Amino acid sequence: MCQVKRLLPYVRRYVQMAVYDVLDAEGAEYWKNESGAVVARLSVYGNVSTFSLSAEICDTGTGLTVSVRDPCPGLSAKGEERAVTAVADMVAQYLENELMINRRCFVQDRHYAV
Repeated sequence: MCQVKRLLPYVRRYVQMAVYDVLDAEGAEYWKNESGAVVARLSVYGNVSTFSLSAEICDTGTGLTVSVRDPCPGLSAKGEERAVTAVADMVAQYLENELMINRRCFVQDRHYAV
């Protein structure tokens, strides 16, 4: 099973919300399994696979783990790696975009208030 782990500098709740927002935006089918991970059937680069996404609290943020549970038939090992990396990147990029939007507004407001 191919998996990618990322340490994200956000609280667990934000990472969990980002996972759901990304999956909704991609039109994925998803559900929560007994361990609390989100299992999603998602098309990545035109290949539909089933992924598991979980977030755990770490000392310096939240650990996001994305693994492929049921890869698209015929997908190579490198293809699986690219797919899990792409899903993890989508979540990380979503969080970064949200942070930059909020930060930019905050900095501008502070600057103009001075």
